Amino acid sequence: MVSMYSIAAGNYLLTYVTFILGFTALVVGYVVLNRAQLFKMVFFFAPLSVSIGIGGDSEIQLPTEPLIGLLTVLLFLYMFSLRSELKEIFSHPVSLLLLAEIGWMIACTFTSELKLVSLKYILIRVCYISVFFVLGTLLMRQEKKPWIFYILYAVGMIVPIINGMIFHAKLGFLQKTSYVMPQPFFNDHTVYGACIAFLIPAVMAMAFRSKTFIPHPVHRFLVLLLLALLLVAEYLSYSRAAWLSLGGAFGLYLLLKMKFSGRAFIISLLLLSTAAWFFQDTIYRSLSENNAISNKENLELQIKSITNINTDVSNKERLNRWKCAIRMGEERPVFGFGPRTYKFFYGNYQQRKDMTYTSTFNGTKGHAHSEYLQYWAETGIPGFCLHVFLYIVVMFKGINVFQRAREQKNRVFAGMAVLGFTTYFIHGVFNGFMDDEKMASLVFISMAVIVYLDLDEKRERAGQKTIADENGN
Repeated sequence: MVSMYSIAAGNYLLTYVTFILGFTALVVGYVVLNRAQLFKMVFFFAPLSVSIGIGGDSEIQLPTEPLIGLLTVLLFLYMFSLRSELKEIFSHPVSLLLLAEIGWMIACTFTSELKLVSLKYILIRVCYISVFFVLGTLLMRQEKKPWIFYILYAVGMIVPIINGMIFHAKLGFLQKTSYVMPQPFFNDHTVYGACIAFLIPAVMAMAFRSKTFIPHPVHRFLVLLLLALLLVAEYLSYSRAAWLSLGGAFGLYLLLKMKFSGRAFIISLLLLSTAAWFFQDTIYRSLSENNAISNKENLELQIKSITNINTDVSNKERLNRWKCAIRMGEERPVFGFGPRTYKFFYGNYQQRKDMTYTSTFNGTKGHAHSEYLQYWAETGIPGFCLHVFLYIVVMFKGINVFQRAREQKNRVFAGMAVLGFTTYFIHGVFNGFMDDEKMASLVFISMAVIVYLDLDEKRERAGQKTIADENGN
């Protein structure tokens, strides 16, 4: 309440002080509570965290980043006593690919143009994987409630959503004001919309398929209200990539209802990629004929403008960044420029014909606007392939767990994880937010849910096979 009042009054210093005091209370609370409760608090506070400058260009997200660091240290301290559980987790293909990706990033750091920048990012990525993926999987095995992390995050989103709507309402919910609407909790409307899109499948499942794990009807009604709030907030985010990703997740849901398998997903992906390659000229001509502009207060134009590469400045600037990433990767195809170095060098690879009035000659606008192409530029072809393969394996395993789960609740859990992950799988074509703990927490916990369910199903099948063999003997 104090934070909400200080934000409304424009006194962000009071907000920061409140979060610092909250962080202190959480650390003290760890002594009274336990690691599981502290982990849940991180998920609740992830959408509520705010950035505070700590000197130079460095920032820290309070209260979450110090808590993530604390949980990482605790995990390493208890690693020896958890060696049997960790061995099982790291035998899974998703875990092995995560380790391979980190290993390749470390290799790329040795040749990085900015070694300290790359090393810092690797350290952050290790913390995210340790906490959200490894610790998340361990806690799921103890409590068997994967849905709790999504609902905690969604409840935490209520304050940023209401704060953003109040600000947005004062300006008539204009599309052009949506860019700064989610501040100070989210940097801009794209990551805000992406996080909401990630949550919507999980909250929708809880609202309509939750009798097995949310038995109280009043609680289910509150979840339904939460879903309505998320849907309204998603629309008002004016994030076209988020809308498109939700459409893709809905399409996958329909396919899953028709027994769509992991193998069918990979075949479909290969066919679509092949078709796009062979018909790229036709597709480009078709896109060039679209003149719908995204800065109009019209939903139909907003959707149509997604494919306008002719006159829509946002899309043209995105193409400019993509081309820069491709040129950088072509120059250094093996190790790239180093993890998280794109934003420092892409300006040198711009061509005047690709630039828009939003471009800068020095290239100071940051991201490649594509997570996949950013890996291409920063970690070369091997890093790009590892990252794409990781996401494909996550989708493959998630779809198969959904189709093969023996218990209905596990199907619901798998659906939450894979459909939420689908929104980011699509979103990664247009943006990339894995250096932000607000998105990284959702991505890695969904990977953890899929790994947990896959391992649980394998143990169940192995146990039933053992019983059947004993009965046969």
